[in-house]
Amino acid sequence: GSAVDKFGRKRSCIVYCVLEIIINTMEHSTDFTILIMGRILGGISTNLLFSAFESWMTTEHRNKGFPEEWLTRTYSEASIGNGAMAILAGIVAQILEDNFGQIGPFQGAIALTVLALILVLGWEENYGERKEEEHDSASASSLYAQFIDGWTTTFNDSRIWRIGMTQALSEGAMYTFVFMWVPTMLSQDPPGGLPTGCVFSSLMMAITMGGVLFPPLHSAISMVSGKTKAAE
Repeated sequence: GSAVDKFGRKRSCIVYCVLEIIINTMEHSTDFTILIMGRILGGISTNLLFSAFESWMTTEHRNKGFPEEWLTRTYSEASIGNGAMAILAGIVAQILEDNFGQIGPFQGAIALTVLALILVLGWEENYGERKEEEHDSASASSLYAQFIDGWTTTFNDSRIWRIGMTQALSEGAMYTFVFMWVPTMLSQDPPGGLPTGCVFSSLMMAITMGGVLFPPLHSAISMVSGKTKAAE
């Protein structure tokens, strides 16, 4: 969040790409310590993935003077696009595994991340609310103050920490599933092995369908709820 704003969104995206290349290279090792280090770096890169890219896009959108309502459409289409790409990624990963072994998907990921890095290098840099010249000043204290203000605001407003707890619990449930679905399915000893890429594509298909169906279902439920309240 604040660190990304101060360091620069483009720089943070570059760091993400470099970390992903390093992580997927480390996956080639059979040393458990190196694999653990890769997972730690993966936690850092995941935080950058879910903060730097969207922050850069939102700021760049506004810097270009595009209408604010376009952001909703952009993120909606990006969500559907992410689901479609995840489905395709699972199929490609399965093909790579069938042809190059279990390390094949990681090699493919390195190639795609290098391509992403090349594209990011052409972006313009943008920062948070502070101007670029202020970014270079030693402002560790202001960053610390932002964290303190954030914690204070969070604990003083129950709506914020309740939303945070809801998000944390849902993310925790999701990551529990992410960690457990492969060993759980392997424990069933499926004949011919477990086609993890194809299973992943199926899971992503379900998520994409849910994302597509949610808006009309939400509108229908809201309409019915509104009519019910009006009748009362």
